[in-house]
Amino acid sequence: MARVSTDAQELARQIDALKTAGCARIYLDKASGKKDTSRPGLTAALDHMRRGDTLVVLDLTRLGRDTRELLAIVEDDLHANGRHFRTLDGIVLDMCGELIFTVFAAIARFQRQQIVKGTREGLDAARARGRVGGRPRALTPEQIADAGILLGAGQTRTDVAAKLRVSRWTLSRALDTAPR
Repeated sequence: MARVSTDAQELARQIDALKTAGCARIYLDKASGKKDTSRPGLTAALDHMRRGDTLVVLDLTRLGRDTRELLAIVEDDLHANGRHFRTLDGIVLDMCGELIFTVFAAIARFQRQQIVKGTREGLDAARARGRVGGRPRALTPEQIADAGILLGAGQTRTDVAAKLRVSRWTLSRALDTAPR
């Protein structure tokens, strides 16, 4: 079972690790950390599993979003039906592993919170130094000014965009957001 939170994230690393571990079937989900988000991959994996099968994930954060959800999946969906669970980072749970599982789930959640906190702090520090993230602008202020002159001379946005080697949409957005 592999899961990422957004379409921008890649599943390849998880898929490769699961294949290397010898997983016969790999189910995929792209689901955010929001509650009540459907997980068709997880549902299909649980529907396919039989007694004695093992659900394998890269780490605990790929199975559930919080400790309560992790416990519900492992206890209600897996152990109650004679199925097993393990992570590729070394967590193997049996029927008696709930306490240890709860501790590991809490640690995984704490680690995730620390990563998010560190990322936010890094972005805030970069902004304080005047650095702005994101993709570089496609057009310089000079190109935008030149585009305004060409448009004022009667050329179409399509022609001006072609001369600047950008899409018409990019040109329009640059013109709409340019200071006047």
